[in-house]
Amino acid sequence: MKIIINTSTLYFGGGVQVALSFINEIKDIPGNEYHVLLSQEIDRQLDSSMFPDNFYFYLIETSPAKFITRKKIIRQLDEIEEKVNPDAVFTVFGPSYWKPKSIHLLGFADGWVYNPTSIAFDRLSFFKKIRIRLLIKYKLYHLRTDADYYVLETNDASDKLRNIMKEAKDRFFVVGNTVSQVFDNKVYADKDNEFYIKLPEKKYDEFRLLYIAHNHPAKNLTLLNDVLKRLSGYNLKIILTIDEESYGKIFDDEVKLNVINVGSVPQLSCPSLYEQADAVISTTLLETFSAVYPEAMKMKKPLLSSDFSFARDICGESAVYFDALNPEDTVDKIIMLMTNKSLQEKLVQEVEKQLKTFETPNSRANKYLNILNKIKDDGNVQK
Repeated sequence: MKIIINTSTLYFGGGVQVALSFINEIKDIPGNEYHVLLSQEIDRQLDSSMFPDNFYFYLIETSPAKFITRKKIIRQLDEIEEKVNPDAVFTVFGPSYWKPKSIHLLGFADGWVYNPTSIAFDRLSFFKKIRIRLLIKYKLYHLRTDADYYVLETNDASDKLRNIMKEAKDRFFVVGNTVSQVFDNKVYADKDNEFYIKLPEKKYDEFRLLYIAHNHPAKNLTLLNDVLKRLSGYNLKIILTIDEESYGKIFDDEVKLNVINVGSVPQLSCPSLYEQADAVISTTLLETFSAVYPEAMKMKKPLLSSDFSFARDICGESAVYFDALNPEDTVDKIIMLMTNKSLQEKLVQEVEKQLKTFETPNSRANKYLNILNKIKDDGNVQK
């Protein structure tokens, strides 16, 4: 089978890591011919010289999402497709802003699009809310017009997007995410490793909660400021990875002593932060698949999570859930976990079980290829 793998829209975030993982995994899966459309960021992180001769790479200078250069880029993509004449095109994450003539499978992971009633919208300014709503309509238009099949990371996301798009169920597939291979290598949690981030010395009665996240309205980080005010009688420290400006705006002076903010960190440093935490918290209001969940499981840390369908879909029984709009309930659940060793031990057992339900990089790559084979064998879709 000849496959075009389209990464031209990927420049940051988890989508880049998924694409890199997929491309590297299929390097060892013979029998296909792969034509990979590279964004500049994917090209920067991928060593094409290490691939066998059934791989062909094409640098796409700018994303087709950019309206100013879109016509030029689409012309380039069309020319490549015409030359290759593939059996299928796989856009790892879209919208693609390009409609191939071949059967097109498109990955999607934008929670704003399929959670239109999310409380996260209330955290946006009036003008940003209008902008996001218009952008959602624009993305939905391109999802409908540019792709034939869709693949999402959770059943929750797939069901919601299908209902919004009012499309047939057989056009939707689910392939779960996985934990980064960085967490398979214990060296990154070793104190002697160059990427190890040493936190201040921990006191004997101190309990540390970790949340690896950038500041974004949907992350709901202001909840932690309210929580810390209510937990002044406990020696709780929250470890964060946000920028200094956000840290200054979110946290009042009275609680800053209870926050250890290390700023943005490379992925290779994350295991060292998990290693020094007692538990992991996620206050998010909106996700498709947060890497925080499987990373905490891999590092055998108890989980506290906001109580939404996307979180329960991923974590199952392996987390303590709290009302992310209610500081008092959040405080109660934190105290319950902090003061209950048997609960902590039970959650560690549960996260180890839940981790087994996730894909591995290899199983995820094979599932993508199986879907591409299936849609090719099902025949051409009416365009």
